[in-house]
Amino acid sequence: MESAIRVLVVDDEEVILGVISRMLTHAGFVVAQAKSAREALALLAANDGFDAVVTDVVMPETDGHALGRLIAERHPALPIIYISAYPKDDVFRRGAPDDSAPFLPKPFAPEQLIALIERLISARGHRVS
Repeated sequence: MESAIRVLVVDDEEVILGVISRMLTHAGFVVAQAKSAREALALLAANDGFDAVVTDVVMPETDGHALGRLIAERHPALPIIYISAYPKDDVFRRGAPDDSAPFLPKPFAPEQLIALIERLISARGHRVS
């Protein structure tokens, strides 16, 4: 039996964190939550089994861009999806990894996020249940 897809969701806004986590859990994913980059990095260090990370771009202290760079250094094969209420052009002008990084503008439909996660995991050569 294949294990469920494990996703780490990072957002400093509790309501958004809860909504995204519930939508992914409802779709059958196993979800861990982090309210900051520091929490996210601690969870990633303690658990090697994540299949993807979904992170807000604009957060206090360490933003999603910096978090993405740190994750890429430590877990280069781990897909990172950036989300933001700001327009993509504005977000990537602020220093995101690059314009081709997976990005979803808030608000988004659950199907959009689920399809993007599954596509990125499949592209890595892993199973998608």
